[in-house]
Amino acid sequence: MNRRFALLAVLALQGCAGTAGSDEALPVASVYANSQCGSLNQPEAVWIADTEAWRRWYAQVMSLRMEPPPPPTVDFSRDGVLLIAMGQQTTGGYGLSLIGRSATVQDGALTVPVEWREPPPGYAQTQAMTNPCLLVKLPGSAFNRMRVVDQDGRLRLEGVR
Repeated sequence: MNRRFALLAVLALQGCAGTAGSDEALPVASVYANSQCGSLNQPEAVWIADTEAWRRWYAQVMSLRMEPPPPPTVDFSRDGVLLIAMGQQTTGGYGLSLIGRSATVQDGALTVPVEWREPPPGYAQTQAMTNPCLLVKLPGSAFNRMRVVDQDGRLRLEGVR
């Protein structure tokens, strides 16, 4: 009984904190991740908010594939897609993946946690150009800035909406 009361108390406090302007949690889902993402040569975070932009960016991401699959369906009246590009790398061993199932919005800034993989110094890697990227679907909540942070909490990318 005490555990239930403690759990309810914690949930109630979180609810109160949410109404006082703290972080808003948003569900996120990985749509696509790969180490070969077209010609995304520069690190960037891009918000994709409509079907036309989605088709254009998806085609660029898939441009190295002989027969790319059609773009996943996104209801842009509710959701958007965040494109996270690591930029061109000169070896293998780089990659991106989503950490967890939520992002946060605070003071107009969306923060998305990702695992930002880099090869350890001194380790042999394949000598091939790579362009790692990650496409993340999430609700089109009220934010005007985007922040991508790595597994250590370091800011890796910023973007504007």
